[in-house]
Amino acid sequence: METDQLTITTKWQGDFVFSAVGQGGHSLTMDAHQGVGNDQGLLPMQALLGSLAGCVGMDVIMILRSQMKNIRSLEIVTEGLKRQDPPKEFLSLLVTFFVAGEIAKEKVLHAIEVSGEKYCPVAHSLKAEVNYRLILNEKEVVAD
Repeated sequence: METDQLTITTKWQGDFVFSAVGQGGHSLTMDAHQGVGNDQGLLPMQALLGSLAGCVGMDVIMILRSQMKNIRSLEIVTEGLKRQDPPKEFLSLLVTFFVAGEIAKEKVLHAIEVSGEKYCPVAHSLKAEVNYRLILNEKEVVAD
């Protein structure tokens, strides 16, 4: 299996504010909600929802590119139902597409389905194994 390394660097800016910068230099600011943080950026869970919508949306545009002249607007609303107790993970996600224009519903549905089943790496990454590593004062710390 071939692999590619994708890296984003996220730095603490003070309080609960974090700024993530990708390899191309583009950034995303995240903060905790008012009362814990100062509401200066997206919540990390909101950023995850936005990443999913952007990924599927790009796939849909790519798949429908020959039909885009027939589409007047495309909006994606992504909702996540979260558990109320920690770790407060998403229990389900709903991605709703609002499309206006002269295009067959079957073509749009097909594009959405193909993205979710085959192409969107964000959707598939939600199933990935996550591992953590600690470098403290330039030395790797191994759990006992």
